[in-house]
Amino acid sequence: MADSLNSQQRSTLQNYVGDMLALEKHLLEAVKHQREDENANRYAEAINLIGKIEGVLRGHVEETEQHLGALGGDPGSGIKAAISTVAGIAAGVIDRVRPVNTVSKMLRDDYAGLGLDAIGYTMLHTTGLALKSAATADLALRHLTDLSPLIVEISEVIPLVVARELADDGEAVDSTVGPEAVRNTQTAWKNEVVRNH
Repeated sequence: MADSLNSQQRSTLQNYVGDMLALEKHLLEAVKHQREDENANRYAEAINLIGKIEGVLRGHVEETEQHLGALGGDPGSGIKAAISTVAGIAAGVIDRVRPVNTVSKMLRDDYAGLGLDAIGYTMLHTTGLALKSAATADLALRHLTDLSPLIVEISEVIPLVVARELADDGEAVDSTVGPEAVRNTQTAWKNEVVRNH
């Protein structure tokens, strides 16, 4: 490893990288269950997105395990404590045991879980920079860059799914409002970004 870290810095990075690994393993497991859900398979936009999320998380888990190994950490040891801490936070967001009745709720949980993942990588990137671990900072930034478009895509797909679910449930609704809801909600986000800059 190119980074010259003292033992304290290495230990700190092992803990933080281990936490991210635990979170992403938990998220990956939840998303795998969603992909197998028969309801999700009825909504092409949703199942395609869930598959994309699964692929990104699988790649992150593999790369993060390798990085943890390069830091001298063991991807299998000490992860139990990290999993209980991180999974405790994520349990309210995504829980593969809790039955999820609608695909829109699955995507909502994915949005929240990926948001937690993204802020975790923001923190890890900062930690890597602060401890002069370019490899850690680069990995975290790369993974954050992978997550951002997925979070945006969920916000674009969810209105379409909600509108179809309502119609599929027999509600007397205009199921064609999905695209309008996408435009309106994306405009709300863009206006907020413009207003704050």
